[in-house]
Order: sequence, then structure tokens, then C-alpha cells
Amino acid sequence: MRKSRIVAVLLAGIAAAAVTLTGTSVHAASAADDPSLLHRQARSDTELRQQVELQLKVAPGGVQTSRNEVSYDKGRFVVTYALPGQAALAAGVADCPSGSFCFYDGKDYGYPRGKLRDCGWQDLATWGWNDRTTSVHNNTNWQLAFIEHDDLGVPAYGHGYDYSLWSSSPHAGWSYVGNANNNRADHVQLFC
Repeated sequence: MRKSRIVAVLLAGIAAAAVTLTGTSVHAASAADDPSLLHRQARSDTELRQQVELQLKVAPGGVQTSRNEVSYDKGRFVVTYALPGQAALAAGVADCPSGSFCFYDGKDYGYPRGKLRDCGWQDLATWGWNDRTTSVHNNTNWQLAFIEHDDLGVPAYGHGYDYSLWSSSPHAGWSYVGNANNNRADHVQLFC
């Protein structure tokens, strides 16, 4: 019995040493898969790397185009995460580039931010952005609708029962889409 305890202690020590040598920990590995990591500002460069890795895991097919951005389809859709330690953007100030429309995961245009330019209907789930819109900036010349998917629990119905949650006029922003609409948009449609 005493030998069993000694062997267990030795094995635990060896495992701890291996973790120390490789720089990997069980906690760090589980943190990298934590979906809440996608919804806030990274506290360190390690967390920023984990955000980018998790974004690519949730929505494969993207390419990291800068330290804090993931781009899909040659820039068709771009996710931007706030840099660690970056001063918060001025509250209530949208920063969507001209000709694009952006949706933010936080109130008052708080990052992370998704950015699109394409006309027509888009499925936000393609990029892991469904049910993640809290504020919006439509910096285009066209009307923009945010749509909730509803198949009444029958996938065969497809998009037949989808409905518009709200729409945004050209060059307009919503610093908060409201409690009734927060984190519900599954699709967008730009009418151009």
C-alpha cells in the first residue's frame, strides 16, 4: 500500500514537471475552448491568440490577417478583436469603415466586431456570429435588415418562417439593439 502511494506521488510529480517544461496546463487548454472568450477583450497576448484560435475553430476557413483579425473569403467578412490593454474605444462611437456594415458583440460598439460589405442575404452562422449582435453601425448607402431564423423546430421548413428583428437606415448606428433583440440576429440582408 505504501509503495502504491509513493508511485502515485512520483507519477504526479513527473506529470507536474512535464507540464512545467512544456508550458502547457490543463487550465490553459480548457480556457482556450471557453466560448465566453470570444465575447470580451483579451487580458493578455495569450488570450488574444486563444480568441483567434477559437474563432477559427468555431468558424473554420478563415485566415488570421493581423494580430487581432480573422478574415473570411478574401475579406468578405472580417472579425476584429480588441487588443489587450488597448484603451476602450470612445463610448458610443462607431468605427465601421465607409461602405461596410458592422455588428458588435458589446454595447456602445464594443469589440469584438464583425464587418461585411456584401449585398443580399447572409447567414451569420457561417462565421460563428449568429446570436452575437448587441450594437450595429450601417455605414453603407442601403437599408440593412437583421433577421432571426425560425424553422418552428422542423429543419425541413428551412427559412420559411424567418422574420426581421429590426432594420437600420443607411449611415445609421444603434449603440444597443435593445433587450428584445440583443444577441438574436442569425442573418443579415443588405438591400442594394
